[in-house]
Amino acid sequence: MRNLIERFFVSVLLPIFIFLQVGVPAASAQQTSKPVDLTVVTFPFLSFAPFFIAQDEGFFEEQGLRVKFVKMSEAAAIPALVRGDIDVWGGLLGTNFLNAMSRGANIKIVSEKGYFSSTGCVAAGLITRKALIESGELDSLSKIKGRRVDIRQSTYQEYFMDKLLEKAGLTPDDIEVVDVSPPGAIGALKGGQIDLSVAAEPWLTRVLKAGNNVLWIPMRQVLPDLEHAFIEYGPNLLEKNPEAGKRFMIAYLKAVRQANQGKTPRNMEIVIKNTRIDQKLLQDICWRTWRDDGRMNTQAMLAFQDWAFKRGLLEGKIPVEQFWDPRFVEHANMVLGEPKK
Repeated sequence: MRNLIERFFVSVLLPIFIFLQVGVPAASAQQTSKPVDLTVVTFPFLSFAPFFIAQDEGFFEEQGLRVKFVKMSEAAAIPALVRGDIDVWGGLLGTNFLNAMSRGANIKIVSEKGYFSSTGCVAAGLITRKALIESGELDSLSKIKGRRVDIRQSTYQEYFMDKLLEKAGLTPDDIEVVDVSPPGAIGALKGGQIDLSVAAEPWLTRVLKAGNNVLWIPMRQVLPDLEHAFIEYGPNLLEKNPEAGKRFMIAYLKAVRQANQGKTPRNMEIVIKNTRIDQKLLQDICWRTWRDDGRMNTQAMLAFQDWAFKRGLLEGKIPVEQFWDPRFVEHANMVLGEPKK
């Protein structure tokens, strides 16, 4: 009987005792350890909703992160990311960061940050004056020739426009490109300074609500499910502290899944607080979409690269492994569980 009791103690009770003595203090130490400070570039735009949700819902704090939001232009943000002055940047699909990578900058895409869904409401497209449609001056795509078009150059907007021109048998030389600020597009369309403008929410709805304009061609008609923005890490999280990079991604994807629930009262509250978008406007606009798993479509990026290189906007093309680091989203999906299809 004594031997039986001894065996029971060694095989069952002793491991439990060791766990209680060693495992619990270790877990407590992790919870009370000093938070990791991260500097993250954000703007009061709808596409940053998951960042704001992660902050306001305490998802960053859950991961032992103390996140500071800062504003910084793209021209300043890329060098700052390389130097380690900032830790996380989320930018539009464009050529600036790809050119920096091709020059050897130690930055990589670690997650997508929004896409224009091919189903549901329309979140981006080409807008024109209602009068041009009603008069028949734009009754076919070929009549875009010679028009003044507002485009943000070297980004997905110019990519979209070039693909549209290609469908019409035209080239970029067949239009006059004008780059005005989103707020200026309303007045420029009304005054005739521009004939068409590529816009995304919330500016799409703002321009349409001006009353003189119509959505002519949705972006998804030309580039379905286009990923328009990405999250990038620099050396701080890629090399020096990848564990913090993994924890940031867990918090971010948790927030993405909440954001994709749509215009819930809580999501609306957080977005209004952080973007100052009017509640009535926010109710009317097409809510942005993000991929629940954060994974990017690398083939689509390679196609964008091919286009940009042919247009002379890229200094050189780079392989997938030079611009995409999937380890952070893979870890986050393992922790959170793969999203339901």
